[in-house]
Amino acid sequence: MQKKSVLLLSFLAILTLGVVGTLRSQDAPADSAHARHSVAVSLLRAINTAEYDYKNKHGAFASKDSLLASEEFKGRGMAWAARNEPQLASAHPSNGPEVLPGWTLRLNLTPDGKGYDVLLEDTADKSCAWAAYTDERGIIRESKPIGCKS
Repeated sequence: MQKKSVLLLSFLAILTLGVVGTLRSQDAPADSAHARHSVAVSLLRAINTAEYDYKNKHGAFASKDSLLASEEFKGRGMAWAARNEPQLASAHPSNGPEVLPGWTLRLNLTPDGKGYDVLLEDTADKSCAWAAYTDERGIIRESKPIGCKS
């Protein structure tokens, strides 16, 4: 009887370790995606902060090129983002198709400069093309294509 109990407990321990190991390996990509998404959200917060600082100084929101070159973005906006996401401290956003490696940014400005919207897409996520969106209201939304399972 005691031998059966030891065998049963050993089997249950091995089974439990196998399940936990499998769950951890499945969580790894989600953690990686969560970390990437966190960087994106911090970047959008930096953009919102810089846009309002720019508007207060110049009377209208900035275009993408003007914003990325502005002290409002390089200074306060990115400094704030880097405090929340240390990897952004050494980031150098580009005016090119990818604002940062793996991220495309589209910033639309209304003709009167009183409104804007920003779409930041994860180009490294080939399966779901996760994206985040914000506008002059400062609300940040996450999105993914319809039918995406992740």
